[in-house]
Amino acid sequence: MSDSDAQTGVSASDIVDPPEAVSEELADTVLLEEDEADVAGAKKRVVPQWSRMAIGLVLGLAVGVAVILLVNPHVDEDIEQAVLATREPIFLILALVALGVLLVADAWCLVVLAQVVRPEVPWWRVLGVALEANLVGGATSFGGLEIPYQIVVLRALGLRVSEATSAVMVKGLLHTSVLVVAALAAFIPISGSPITPLQRWILLGVLGFMLVFWLVGTLWARKPLGLSLLPKPIRRRVGSFVEALGAFRTAGWRVMLKVIILTIVYWIGMFSLIPLILLALGYRGALLPIVVGQAVLQVLMPLSPLPGGAGVAEFGYLELIGPSTPGRIRVASLILWRIMTWILPVALGGLAMGLRGIKRK
Repeated sequence: MSDSDAQTGVSASDIVDPPEAVSEELADTVLLEEDEADVAGAKKRVVPQWSRMAIGLVLGLAVGVAVILLVNPHVDEDIEQAVLATREPIFLILALVALGVLLVADAWCLVVLAQVVRPEVPWWRVLGVALEANLVGGATSFGGLEIPYQIVVLRALGLRVSEATSAVMVKGLLHTSVLVVAALAAFIPISGSPITPLQRWILLGVLGFMLVFWLVGTLWARKPLGLSLLPKPIRRRVGSFVEALGAFRTAGWRVMLKVIILTIVYWIGMFSLIPLILLALGYRGALLPIVVGQAVLQVLMPLSPLPGGAGVAEFGYLELIGPSTPGRIRVASLILWRIMTWILPVALGGLAMGLRGIKRK
């Protein structure tokens, strides 16, 4: 016992942490145990809901076919027109290459983000998760049911809930940011955008909602505006989520630059699909209105509750891109576009999921 302890009559073993410190330490321990339990539970629960996925896929296909038949009952003529695209296969080959590039860029972006918080996670497993997500929503793995699917499977790979959520949400935020900038080009007169006043107001409403949602979420997470008002369990979860986001901010400019480049490559590939399909069908008109119309369409597609944005995608294509294309190739180009942005990615996602099942056995 030191002289100071002798004078005060208190030994080091008698010193007790303040209640606040004990409470915080206990909370951290509970949170860690919950995260470990979440990971263990996720590994047991990652079983695809095949019946639900099949129903969603069938409904999406039914709605898409219904829209096409509603616009043109003589769909056999449109299919024949689509087959004519094989007369200029170079453009179709380039479109398939662009599809492959955008799918790989999107998947590798998730790999980079996941390895920021969990460097030990195998890159090929995360790559498979991103490809499997295409089975859920087609080549739009950032704005629908694909998000919870990726989070659940990433948890099975060892990521905590906050880490998996952060990785997927950061990727989605980057995708959305680039898309919003591209969609805003619809308001520039020189772009030649075919959107009507009603569509313009809908686009403004969607963009305004996204901005308000982002502002409210940002302010709510800042003390004392909202975070302190949340119950302790939720506050711990939010704190863990913010901590995971902090890992991305401190990852270094090289990592963020890589993610941004991959996101831009993704959108370059996506925005090149429709022009290449139209060129394969003999279209030789202006391409800028096509690209701007597609940007607006991509903003609106997540409004559909069906996989792949079914319904909204078909109607939006005919309303936003159809007016800029000749009538004889309008529906034919829509069919080819949906094959490339939905049917092929879904098939690839099923293949990736099947390979994962084989490796487990």
